Amino acid sequence: MRIPVLLPLVALTACGANNGDTGVTGPVESGYATQLEAPAPDYARILREAPPQQFDFESLRREGTGSPPVNAKQVGETWLQRLQALDLVDGYGLSGKDDDTPIASFDLRLTADDFDAWVEENGWEVPPHLRWSFVPPLTMPRVSEAAAEGIRIWPSSEQRTGLQLQAAGGGRIFLRDGCFYVQRRGQDEQQLAWFHTETGLDVDDEGYYVLVNRVSGEVEGRLGEEFIWASPNPITPGGPSMEELREACGDGEVFGVANPSAEAKMNTRYPPSAPDAMPPPGIE
Repeated sequence: MRIPVLLPLVALTACGANNGDTGVTGPVESGYATQLEAPAPDYARILREAPPQQFDFESLRREGTGSPPVNAKQVGETWLQRLQALDLVDGYGLSGKDDDTPIASFDLRLTADDFDAWVEENGWEVPPHLRWSFVPPLTMPRVSEAAAEGIRIWPSSEQRTGLQLQAAGGGRIFLRDGCFYVQRRGQDEQQLAWFHTETGLDVDDEGYYVLVNRVSGEVEGRLGEEFIWASPNPITPGGPSMEELREACGDGEVFGVANPSAEAKMNTRYPPSAPDAMPPPGIE
């Protein structure tokens, strides 16, 4: 039984000047950037040239190497308390169907290296009978140096993302006067966007602000494109406070867009299926 724990650089032009039909405008008097729309890059090339994974997925799991001790229930609860005190538990599995059976495994919002360092710092020994799963390490910065100059604040959590709800959300995510907004499909309202920590900000080789996958390093889309994401999403811990965000970008409603990917990229990676052909006459 598994128990989830839910929880182009914009050109320096005159104020309001448009850059062709891309929807990119120069900084306003504040000196911050705006990118309302952007053409989709060559996602086929981006996917083809994607950097190789920097980690082995097998390294994200550790199997138990011993039999449960007679006090396995107490041991599991002790580790559960330690991990929950730092809000690191994404879920845990029991050794049987009964809720009173001992914990057999943990899914953590923590990398294996960080877990090892935390255990060593506290002088603990990891019980050999427990199974563990970890999140992959982040390889990219939250915001690149090239992108940092044009934004007021980066609205992103710091806690790693674990189990995600899988309803599909979508809409346009864009940059205006150094702040990030989302306009969800079918809605007129524009809300302040908030990202999960696995999404970062960079500038691509054509000068557009892009969202990047901080695990793989792949470009996930240019701001101004239509994006899709898993939803709904809570605002997870870490990152700027709501007070800091509102001081920088106003009092608008905040909406979590998780780790979004451009719809054009998803359609390139997973081409939509062609509709079923009409059956011949007389066949239903």
